[in-house]
Amino acid sequence: MIVILKGEKITIGSKIRFIDETELYINTILNRPEMGEVYTVSGFSPPGGFYLEEIKNKVFNWLDDQGNITSKAEPGFATWRFEPIKKNSNKKIVNIKIEFPIEEKLDIELV
Repeated sequence: MIVILKGEKITIGSKIRFIDETELYINTILNRPEMGEVYTVSGFSPPGGFYLEEIKNKVFNWLDDQGNITSKAEPGFATWRFEPIKKNSNKKIVNIKIEFPIEEKLDIELV
């Protein structure tokens, strides 16, 4: 299987960077990717996510709206949560918070 991610072909063995953890498996005990880290695609999860070599989770029962088991699989990670890594690229995303210094002024007349 091939996934096109931001114009790049992603196959098993491709390197991808995790860039979006918004509401990622909230309130679960799953192993999850770390923001900005690079991972290797080990497979594709239904309905079109990634399995990662570096992250393993147990197999879960997946249920439909009526609570019936529809499949059993390890949870994957949605493709839109990643960006492709070009070969020979090992840069990381660094989040920096810049706080402006507080300036204090004292109005005094010098005699």
